[in-house]
Amino acid sequence: MIITLTLNPAMDKVMILDSFHFNVTNRIREAMDCVGGKGTHVSVNLTLLGVANIATGIVRGETGERIVRAMRVYPGIDARFLAISGGSSRTNYALVENRNCTLICEKGDRLTGEVLTRFLAHAEALMKPGDIAVLSGDASNAAGMGFQDKLIDAIERRGARFCLDASGADLADGIRRRPLLIKPNIDELSGMLGRPIDGEDQVCGAMRALTEHGIRYILVSCGRSGSYLLADGSLYRAEVPELPIVNTVGCGDALVAGFLAGLEKKMPIPECLRYANAVGSAAALAHATVGFAPDDVRRFLSRVTVKELTSAAPGKEAAL
Repeated sequence: MIITLTLNPAMDKVMILDSFHFNVTNRIREAMDCVGGKGTHVSVNLTLLGVANIATGIVRGETGERIVRAMRVYPGIDARFLAISGGSSRTNYALVENRNCTLICEKGDRLTGEVLTRFLAHAEALMKPGDIAVLSGDASNAAGMGFQDKLIDAIERRGARFCLDASGADLADGIRRRPLLIKPNIDELSGMLGRPIDGEDQVCGAMRALTEHGIRYILVSCGRSGSYLLADGSLYRAEVPELPIVNTVGCGDALVAGFLAGLEKKMPIPECLRYANAVGSAAALAHATVGFAPDDVRRFLSRVTVKELTSAAPGKEAAL
């Protein structure tokens, strides 16, 4: 079973504009509400791919109730959120205009040590040996409390594994705990190594440098250029078709969900990467910050190119 853990979930308000200009009144053409938070996005996307999962996290107030209701719309999600009194879960605002996507996020109420201890026990009780826990998204409302390490300790006690889709200190600290999967983008990969990364050779070199941490799958997202994957010593490059992109918010979460769904479906690793990029591409066509049309995934599968980059001669590629 895959379990997503989202400490700081949100509701996303998506505002679609024909054009955006500073210092003048901008008219919203269309608006919609979507569940927000990277882990919750992974859960929704997994369900659309036919993979049942458990979604948990911490919710507060009326907005928290809306988050839980939004998750329970999807029958494949077992929503097990911890609801606490006082305050409110956050709201994020996504401005979508002519392929430009801007996300404005609230911080979320600060989590106390007592609340985090309750959630730790709550999350640990949901896990069993062989499960995959997905730790992703903003956890700044628990910063400085060492909670990520405590959560990973709990995952390991239960005989489960974890995936990490984080940034900054959470990513840097988390990789030393041997995650099953990480999914940095190019900027995050550069930040982890403390140097600029430019070009395929440097991307591949940076990924190989991270293998010393015992990470089994390193998936690097490159936006419209596709992604790279280092898996059990083999390196792959995925290229995606040119698309009429509508909204890029949530595409990385769709990529993670697609790859994990491929693993759950026992696909060969190159096909997991193809599947992940087809899902990420489909997500880019939707105005919402989560979800996609399953028909688009099927349509893009044949248009995603996956090549193996041979370790003996970096840069030389063999088509799969």
